[in-house]
Amino acid sequence: MADRTPSPAVFEFNSGRLCLDFTNTVRARPLSDRVESINQYSDLLEWARQATILTAEEASALAQEARRRPRQAAETLAQAIALREAIHGLFSARAAGLPVPPADLRTLNQAIGRAMAHAGLTPSGSRFGWSWPEAPVDLDRVSWWVARSAAELLTSSDLTFVRECASYDCGWLFMDTTKNRSRRWCNMRTCGNRAKGRRHYERKKGAQRPPP
Repeated sequence: MADRTPSPAVFEFNSGRLCLDFTNTVRARPLSDRVESINQYSDLLEWARQATILTAEEASALAQEARRRPRQAAETLAQAIALREAIHGLFSARAAGLPVPPADLRTLNQAIGRAMAHAGLTPSGSRFGWSWPEAPVDLDRVSWWVARSAAELLTSSDLTFVRECASYDCGWLFMDTTKNRSRRWCNMRTCGNRAKGRRHYERKKGAQRPPP
């Protein structure tokens, strides 16, 4: 599959979950020339900075570490992309009511294992939560957050709210929190309006067709 590869300066975060936002870094996913937004390790860091899972200082430290270890950074990027595709496969199947692909679940479980190897419990008010040491230079730190988000959603009752955009050329995932659970589009201003435009065009085209 050929990917177009412009790297956007601004990513979108409107799916309702971090892990779904990460899957949505590919545009036109079902098409043969889909648009890839994360083409290099620096793109991954920029996405994480905009997602606020890394501070600017942490992103800078990881960028410096990536320059020092370019081969490992490339491997980490490939691992993150594989995780992204696995998460999309899992939630896309779940949204369609299909069995989840075993290979995708295996990829996610491996990522969760790597993440939890670095995690520890820390107090947060009257409760405890999982966290990671501050400002480490582990190149795969971004994937820890993504894997954790996916695991939390898969084991939550909110899993039933996951939807895939109804546009044939989109493939983005989102949380449908509408009252009657009837949301069809990742964004009404983009995919929704394009679908309305296509329906209008088809109706107009049909009306202009001469009778047999």
